[in-house]
Amino acid sequence: MLVERRTLSRDGFRFELRPHVAGVGEEVYPAAMASGEALASWMPWFTANYCIEEMIEYSNGAIGSWEAGSSYEFVIFDCEDGAAVGACGLNDINWIDLVSNLGYWVSTPKGRLGAATQAVQLLWEFGVGALGLNRMEIVVAEGNAASRGVAEKAGALYEGVQRKRVRVGEKALDAHMYAC
Repeated sequence: MLVERRTLSRDGFRFELRPHVAGVGEEVYPAAMASGEALASWMPWFTANYCIEEMIEYSNGAIGSWEAGSSYEFVIFDCEDGAAVGACGLNDINWIDLVSNLGYWVSTPKGRLGAATQAVQLLWEFGVGALGLNRMEIVVAEGNAASRGVAEKAGALYEGVQRKRVRVGEKALDAHMYAC
């Protein structure tokens, strides 16, 4: 499926979502580094040795995944100061059932400003409108209260706990399932 690469925004929103393009990995890397401990707790890709080359590789991969129609990844930008503050996207897309995973992370210094909540709302509109998805799932590891708060504030429906649903490091954790 060929989907136009475009910025997602809404009047009154402080944050906008821009698809990955060449060079954006270098812009979002400082946001990840400013969030080391928080990211490492929940995102298996973020390790103590995480480096800019890994972020650039991820970003370049996101460009290719978009073109292949396998995932639609965005960088979250603050419209007030122009800074990249995190990332989000729709991935693990099941094109038969029209279901995807919806994921997000936001830099610790930019937390609690509504970036993740606005990202979820914009991704939900994009998933339904541009991709024709019926369902987007937000899977939150047990203990990640901040991410649960985002899902709830964004209006996602809580569906319960799934046993040993996600791996964080070497541990299989129960996870809360939300859907939009």
